[in-house]
Amino acid sequence: MKSLRTNRWLWAAIAVGTVLRVLPILLWPAATAIRDEGTYVTLAENILAGEGMTSPKQWLWAPAHPYLLAAFTWAFDEKLLHTVTWLQVFAAGVGTWLMHALGTRVGGPRAGLFAAWLYALHPTLVFYTSRLWSEAIYSPLLLGAVLGLLWAREGQAERGLLPGALVGICVLLRGVATYMGPIFMLGAVWPRAGEGRFDGLRRRWTHAVLILVAMVLVTAPYSIHATHRHGGFILSDATLGQMMYLGNNDFPPLTFDLGNGVTRNHVRDAWFRRGRRHCDKTLSPAEWDACEVAAGKAWIRANPVEFLRRVPLRVAQLVNPNTFLTRHLRWGCWNGLPFALKEGLCLLVVLWSYFVLVGGTVAACARARGTYGLLAVGILAYHVAAIAALAGLSRYRLPLEPLWMVLLAVALADRAGTLASLRANKLRLGLALVTTPILVVLMTRFLPTGFPGPW
Repeated sequence: MKSLRTNRWLWAAIAVGTVLRVLPILLWPAATAIRDEGTYVTLAENILAGEGMTSPKQWLWAPAHPYLLAAFTWAFDEKLLHTVTWLQVFAAGVGTWLMHALGTRVGGPRAGLFAAWLYALHPTLVFYTSRLWSEAIYSPLLLGAVLGLLWAREGQAERGLLPGALVGICVLLRGVATYMGPIFMLGAVWPRAGEGRFDGLRRRWTHAVLILVAMVLVTAPYSIHATHRHGGFILSDATLGQMMYLGNNDFPPLTFDLGNGVTRNHVRDAWFRRGRRHCDKTLSPAEWDACEVAAGKAWIRANPVEFLRRVPLRVAQLVNPNTFLTRHLRWGCWNGLPFALKEGLCLLVVLWSYFVLVGGTVAACARARGTYGLLAVGILAYHVAAIAALAGLSRYRLPLEPLWMVLLAVALADRAGTLASLRANKLRLGLALVTTPILVVLMTRFLPTGFPGPW
């Protein structure tokens, strides 16, 4: 009976999350693409025209999402913006189920339900489902890779092929996922609770090797093609040079959030004129990327103090509590939405961001253990380190928040155990007392930008 009740609440979360995601698609169908969405559209159109992955700019994006958009446009013979969103609604339902499965594995059935509802009701994840950025597909795939690794560790070595293949698809969706592979391989060899360091080591190492094999098999065909076509080695994308240009230049680090970034092209171009010149645009994408990376490294060597001074700024841009949903609402893109509801949604976005990031950080300090703790903390720390060195944007953190929400769900489901863990372990308590105030300060830096006022 308890299992039936649990399933009922899980299906309720999936149903509510689906309704919340379908309503914006029906009420405010996307008429235009915004910034990076427009690049995805152009790439998909190039693919449909038989040109393959030819970037409208010098840098080369990861291929999976443009090919997915092109496939839906071709299959349904409709406008691009009205097709793939329905796949994203389905993916969100899968993501809700995956959150339940992860929460249950890490903290029990009650934690599973908390995790499912946190995912289903997340306002910005709801928003992304109706748009063309890759987050709506990438987030469930990342959750599937994490759950797949936990499942693989419970059985035969060949199970390692599943999480490896899913990580490989993540790499083809977003180049930043390339360096998550070693984190998953480390998770594969991590000893189980109560297991000796060398017990089952051979099986765990076989899991890790097969994860790597699956990643290579998934990414190799495109990598070989892109390397041959674009003038140098490319695994998935060639965008690091552009990120170096945006974050390590004579102008302040660029971002595109509301109020603390550049949202108009002429302003962006004026900023660019203050910085170093781009590399020769006649270079191939791989050569151009290598040239821009070298220029960025040279700037860091010439400006080490400024580079370090920008690190907290970029992290503050990453954890900005006002997400792209806030920007969308402030631009008046959901016509007809009552003023009170719009302001309420903007406030909800901020509160949800603080709840997930701050609450999840405290929960991680108290409850992050074992393989899941290693994966969640490792993946998040890697992304924060990458952003700290390059350029920050609230969109970059959205696929990572569900990993934190699982730990938050565990803490909510067992509040007494969470407090007891902090009291019993001075290291965990000290970590929470140090990291949480720093996070709050960084998040609050750009808090006023999402609301009208004299700031």
